[in-house]
Amino acid sequence: MLRHAADQRVLVFALVHLAIVAGVIACLCGGVAFGVVAAWCIPLLAASAFVQLISTHNAMHTPVFWSKRANRAWQCVLSMCIGYPVSVYVPVHNLSHHLGLQTPRDILRTTEVRHRWNLLNLVHHMAMGTIHLHLLHFKYLATMRRSRPRWFTQVCWEATAVAVFFTAIALLANPLAMLVLVWVPNVIGQLLMVGFGYVQHDGCDHESEYNHSRNFLGATFNWFICDNGYHSAHHNRPAAHWSEGKAGHAKDVAHMHPALDEASLARYMWRTFVWPGKRLRYDGKPVVLPPQRARRELWTPVSAITSGASSGAVDG
Repeated sequence: MLRHAADQRVLVFALVHLAIVAGVIACLCGGVAFGVVAAWCIPLLAASAFVQLISTHNAMHTPVFWSKRANRAWQCVLSMCIGYPVSVYVPVHNLSHHLGLQTPRDILRTTEVRHRWNLLNLVHHMAMGTIHLHLLHFKYLATMRRSRPRWFTQVCWEATAVAVFFTAIALLANPLAMLVLVWVPNVIGQLLMVGFGYVQHDGCDHESEYNHSRNFLGATFNWFICDNGYHSAHHNRPAAHWSEGKAGHAKDVAHMHPALDEASLARYMWRTFVWPGKRLRYDGKPVVLPPQRARRELWTPVSAITSGASSGAVDG
C-alpha cells in the first residue's frame, strides 16, 4: 500500500506517539501523580509532536499511500497526533512558503523580526509566526469552503478526528490532563517547527537557486526528522519523496556555498543565539533586512491552488 517503503518509519513514529498518549492515560488512571506524569510526558510528547509535524509536511508534499482513501485516513491519524487538521498545512507551507520564499507572500518569512538580540528574534518568530499561520489557515478555509468543497470536507473529517481524540482523552483521564499533558506539547511542537524554519532560512539568499536554505547534516537528527535537514534539496525538488533528500543534496553541494552545510544543529544554535549570538548571513556578513512592512500579509489564495503543483501540493 505504501508508495515508498521508507514511510514505514513514519507509520511507526505515529504509533509511538499514540502509545505515549495511551501511557499518559494509563499512568493517571493507575494513580501516578500528575506532576510525575507531566515531567516525562510533556518533553517527550513535544518532541514527538515536532516529528509528527515533519511527517505532516512530508505527506502534504508526497502522499504516503497509493490509495486516496488510505491517504485521507492517514491525514486523520496525523491530525490526531498534532491536534490540528493537517490539510490546512497546504496554504502556509506549500503555497505560501514554497512559492514565495522569504517574500511578502511567505507568512513565515524571517525578515519580519529585527531585534538586536538574535535569540529574541528566534522567540519572536516562533510566537508570531505560529499565530499568523493559524490566521492564514482560517482565511484559507473561508475561501476554499465553496471553491474546493472536497478539500473542505477532508478538513472537516480531520477536525472531527481531533475532536473525538481529545474528547476521549478528557473522558478517560480528565480535561486538565488533556490540556496540559497532550495539547500543550502539541503547541510546543508547533513552535519548534516554526523555529526550525527560522534557522533553515534566516540569513540565506532567497533569490539564489542554491543558497536559499541552510542544511543540518547530523545523521541521528536526520533519521528522526526523515532527512528534512537536507533543506536545499527539498526546496529545489519539493515534490520528491523525503527519502531522496540526501541524494538530492549530494547533487546540489557543488553549487552551494559551503557555509550552508552545518554538521550540528546544536552548535549552530549556540553560535547564532548564544555566543557570539550575531545575526549573520551564510557568508559571514551582517544580515541586511528589507524595509519593514506594516504587518504580515495574509494573501487571498485565488490562483495559488492552481500553481500548487509546483510545490508538490496535494488535495487531501
